[in-house]
Amino acid sequence: MSEAIDALAFAKQELLDYAENEAEYKATLSRLDARQLKEIQKDYWNFLIEESQKAKTPISRGDILSRLEPTAKYQRRARCKEPEGYCTISMCVRINPRCAITRISEIMLAIRPLVVQLLSERPELRTYFKPAESDATKEPQTLGERQLGAAKEIAPEEEARPRRERVPEFISEETKQAFQKYKEALWRMVEGEGLEHAILMSEGGTILVRASLKPQELERLSAVVSDEIFAATEQGEAAGLNRLLTVTKEYDDGVVAIRSIGEKLYLVGVSRIVLPGKIHSLIVRLGDEISKEISKTN
Repeated sequence: MSEAIDALAFAKQELLDYAENEAEYKATLSRLDARQLKEIQKDYWNFLIEESQKAKTPISRGDILSRLEPTAKYQRRARCKEPEGYCTISMCVRINPRCAITRISEIMLAIRPLVVQLLSERPELRTYFKPAESDATKEPQTLGERQLGAAKEIAPEEEARPRRERVPEFISEETKQAFQKYKEALWRMVEGEGLEHAILMSEGGTILVRASLKPQELERLSAVVSDEIFAATEQGEAAGLNRLLTVTKEYDDGVVAIRSIGEKLYLVGVSRIVLPGKIHSLIVRLGDEISKEISKTN
């Protein structure tokens, strides 16, 4: 096992060992960083919910949430500047790890009584997180190997799904030139607000104007975003909803936000450090400004 994975596995088991000793349990938590705590919290929630179904007292997600301080209340106490009620551990692990450590540690302390309860009803789980002997000598999969494995698992379903047929589009240079006046606003989003990419593009993926720290990624990004717009529009239509306005997608290491500005044109923002609530506000504000200008000229 790699040193990092070994340390994480050891910490998971150590928390089980010390579940009935609050002081030692706290001491173990205090030695962990934000990323380790995030992984451990996820595994412990799954452990409590899944393994308790065979115990005398089943535990639900609601049972866990009822023990936690409400997000809005925690944000006020932590003096968080994000919109109230919006707290995302995934993002804060990167951009505000100290706050994430506090939040996740408090969650782990709040669920400790549930861990004790489960272990009392199912004592055979006391070594649940202890690595098996075979795992100790097996090389861990790299991220690439895990992704490849996941891709193989879903391949048959993907092959069965009909592919979207792209319709060729033509955007004149004159049209592209008309949007160059927004370049400065896009660069403000990149240089002043922390975005990695800010682009205006057509529904078909043609970039009209852009500001980017990694321009070599833009061709592929715009093509993928074009597919996402198509998919999101289909999802809305399937639900009886019309006219796609905004898509905000949060990942482990960043956010992609898409805003319709009318005339089958979209404003797209990508960031690894800006919280979803903020990037959503940014693209909605600028997108609405551009949309109003477009409607005036038509």
